[in-house]
Amino acid sequence: MVRNAENNLLARFEKYLVRLGLSPATVVNYLADMRGVARWCVESGQGCSLLNLTADDVRAYCRYLRGGRGLSPATANRHLQAIRKFCGFARQADLMESNPAADVRPIQPPPISRRALDADEIACLLEAAQAGRPSLVKRDYAIIQLLLQTGIKVGELTELQLADIELTDSRGTLTVTGNGGNSHRRIPLKALVCQSLQEYLQVRPPSPGVKHLFLSQEGNPISARTVQRLVNVYTRAVGLTGVSAHTLRYTFATSMLEETGDVATVANLLGHRSVETTLRYISKSQATQADQEVM
Repeated sequence: MVRNAENNLLARFEKYLVRLGLSPATVVNYLADMRGVARWCVESGQGCSLLNLTADDVRAYCRYLRGGRGLSPATANRHLQAIRKFCGFARQADLMESNPAADVRPIQPPPISRRALDADEIACLLEAAQAGRPSLVKRDYAIIQLLLQTGIKVGELTELQLADIELTDSRGTLTVTGNGGNSHRRIPLKALVCQSLQEYLQVRPPSPGVKHLFLSQEGNPISARTVQRLVNVYTRAVGLTGVSAHTLRYTFATSMLEETGDVATVANLLGHRSVETTLRYISKSQATQADQEVM
C-alpha cells in the first residue's frame, strides 16, 4: 500500500514537471532523485516521508549525499533542486503546508581563484538551465551551451547576429566579430550546440528588423548584464560559487587544450593575438605541458 501511494504521488509529480516544460532528461533525474529521498526516509530512521519532510530532514539528506554517498557539491545540490521542485508541487496540490527545502542553502564547494568546471559540474549546470523559467529555458540553455562550447566572451555573445550562425543537423559554424569589428574568427559548433540553437530559434520572439541572435522576451537584444545574471542564477542553483560567464570561457580553453594539445589552435578559437597570451591565460600546469609539446 505504501509503495503504491508513493508511485501514485511521483506519477503526479512527473505530470507537474512535464507541465513546467522541463526536458525529459531532467524529469527522469528528478524522479530518480525523489525515489532516493523516499528510500532514505525509510532506511535512515528519521521517521519522515516525502510529504512530511522538515528543513532538518533535508539538511540531513544533503549531508548523507556528501558523506555517505560521496557525491560532489554540484550533484548533491541537483538533488536539493529536485526536493525543492517536489515540495513546490506538493504545496500547489495542498499536500504540504510549506516548502522545507526553500531555506536550505546549497552546499558550497571550496573556493578556487581560477578553475575550470569539471564534467560533473558542467552536467549539473546544463541541467539547471533546462529546469529554468519555461518562457526562457530554450534561450538560456542555448546561451550556456554556447559559452561552454565556444569560449566566446559575453560581449561577443550579445553582439551575435542571426547571420553569424550556420547550422545543419549535426554541425555548424559560428562567426565571431572581434573588438572594433576589424577581425573575425570562425568557430566550429558541435551537435549539442547546434541542437540547442535550433530549438531556441523555433521560439525566438518575432522581432522584425532585429538581427541580433539572442533577444529578451520583449524582442530586444539582450544585454551583457542579463547574460551575467542568468549564469549567476544557474550556477548558484547548483551551489557553484565564484563562477561567472568568464569561468565558462576558461573551461572551454582548458578543455580544448586537453583535447588538442595545440596552444595555437586554442589561441585562435579564443581570439588571442598571440600564443603567449593563451599560455598566460591557462593554468600553470597546463601551460607547462603544452609548451613542452610545441617545443
